[in-house]
Amino acid sequence: MMTSTPRLLQAIQQTTTAILKTNLVGIYLHGSYVLGSYNEQVSDLDYLIVVRRSLTLAEKRQLMTATITQLWPLAPHKGLEFHVLLLSATQHFAHPCPFDFHFSKYHYEHYQQAPLAYLKTMHGTDPDLAAHLTILQAAGQVLLGPAITTVFGPIPAVAYWDSIKSDIANAETAIVQLPMYTVLNLCRVRAYQQDQLIISKQAGVNGGQLPTQWHPLIRQASAAYAGQQDEQVIRWSRPNLVAFARIMLAELGLKSE
Repeated sequence: MMTSTPRLLQAIQQTTTAILKTNLVGIYLHGSYVLGSYNEQVSDLDYLIVVRRSLTLAEKRQLMTATITQLWPLAPHKGLEFHVLLLSATQHFAHPCPFDFHFSKYHYEHYQQAPLAYLKTMHGTDPDLAAHLTILQAAGQVLLGPAITTVFGPIPAVAYWDSIKSDIANAETAIVQLPMYTVLNLCRVRAYQQDQLIISKQAGVNGGQLPTQWHPLIRQASAAYAGQQDEQVIRWSRPNLVAFARIMLAELGLKSE
């Protein structure tokens, strides 16, 4: 199957540069793409846009128009996720990190229903950015701009742990709705807690010496992520999923069994 990712990366670089011009510092890739587990059938493409000053309403509108009309047709199954960050925020990190603008597939319907309101209100702070920036510094790639070490300051380990911990806080309920993602995410967090590994969800299944009783469940999730099985047709056991989430959370010290 021919991949559209090279064309997508080129289009991101070209459209962002044309819109932001001298305000643009750089574009940086993170997430599954840089961690070696990117799969167009199940992944999204994650990137950060760093700017010198806050975007104007016109710049945000142009950025979204380009995203929907030019980038979206080339995007992987889960779409695109990007944050626009000020250079001052990336060089001097604070947790939760402030962002100037943000978009992902999760927000697509919100944008379509009320585009002007979305453009005006989509800014604030995001605790997930501590994880994104840690992964960026561990394995990220420069799509355009100066070196990562020049643009991004250090991220405290406690901020990264807080970020990935909050991402699994609702695992007991989320695992029923999103079994593949939640199973692998729990494995990844466990691998970091036990061995300080900063890895992809897929790689998390090999970290932390997981108990053998959970290996069949983990293999199911891993096969779905790799595209070897359709997550929608796997016969997930709800009691098994919930039990796995409870035990993993208890091991992580986030909730008692």
